[in-house]
Amino acid sequence: MNLDHLTNIINQYINEEILSLRSISTQIIPNVEMKEKFLERLFLRKYRKYAISEDVRYYVASKLNNIIDKGLEMRFVPSFGGYKHWWSPTYPNADWAEVFNIKFLLEYLGPIFNSYKKNKVYLEYESEEVILAELNNISQEGLDRYTSSFRCLLSFFQKLVGDKIELSLTLARDQYAAKGKTKQDLLRKIEEMIPEYTERFEGYDEEDKAKRIKKASTNFKLDGVIDYTKLSDAEKEELFKKSRILNEAFLDADFELRGDDYFENESTIPLLFSFGLGPGGETWLHIGSSSSSMVDFWAGMGILEYREDGRIVQRIISRSQYDIIKDQIIKVEVHSALTDDICIKDETNKNFSYIYVYPGTLIF
Repeated sequence: MNLDHLTNIINQYINEEILSLRSISTQIIPNVEMKEKFLERLFLRKYRKYAISEDVRYYVASKLNNIIDKGLEMRFVPSFGGYKHWWSPTYPNADWAEVFNIKFLLEYLGPIFNSYKKNKVYLEYESEEVILAELNNISQEGLDRYTSSFRCLLSFFQKLVGDKIELSLTLARDQYAAKGKTKQDLLRKIEEMIPEYTERFEGYDEEDKAKRIKKASTNFKLDGVIDYTKLSDAEKEELFKKSRILNEAFLDADFELRGDDYFENESTIPLLFSFGLGPGGETWLHIGSSSSSMVDFWAGMGILEYREDGRIVQRIISRSQYDIIKDQIIKVEVHSALTDDICIKDETNKNFSYIYVYPGTLIF
């Protein structure tokens, strides 16, 4: 494959299809149809990766109807991990996976923020990075760099979309501060809960325990802030088990500290990706990470497929998928408004000066 030809095609696609926002719907929904059409949009299959239960339908409809009836702000809150997974070559900064996700959500919500005239519409990403250093043995510096780079991306898209919708990233730790709480308050509360949650974990069947420990092991960085690489296999499994129990306790403690004020605020419609449920999450709406992927954007890396028929597809790949194709992907230089954006330049984030391209069709 001629690299110059591929570079031209990929750059044209990025600048015309990814960064143009041309595909965001300009549809205006009349007031008399607003409730029905907004719900239809939120439940569209192409943006979801899971079936909708009756509990989810009722919860989302109740939230939306109340917002419209009272003329409240409409605040969509996608909750996510708030980091770039350490396996990725693009760690610790945001990469094309985050670009794909922001574009995906803007397309998803387009008819809503174009039509809702009663009040402001917000897309407020909510980052739960507050104890990830303790949970996964990764550096706070890396977490902070991700937060800054993600905010730069949001500011870039804010300039493209204008004032129809306000984009932002809020941190759980900032909400604690607003309530007069600190990370240490959260950690003390979790520590009090650990005996109960350890007992609960031991009550799971062996298959469920193994799955939860396996999940924790994929996120835990053994050679992170503390070097655990010399532990025995049994010691590592115990480490991963403790990490999982800590995570389960955190979800409940975190919701107790701020859930009613934030997630259950009457103007808020929470959104989840494939990232766990947690308290309250059983009735929240689960959506995809991009138009063609359900790998969580922060845990994956954004690449492009260049198929034999000339079609280009945005993909977010996982660690295991990357390992399968890493010797086949092509690093393509990119020149776009993203590489010229002053905020991204100030962050010294080089992840948008190139993109990996897989020549063919991925089948995972």
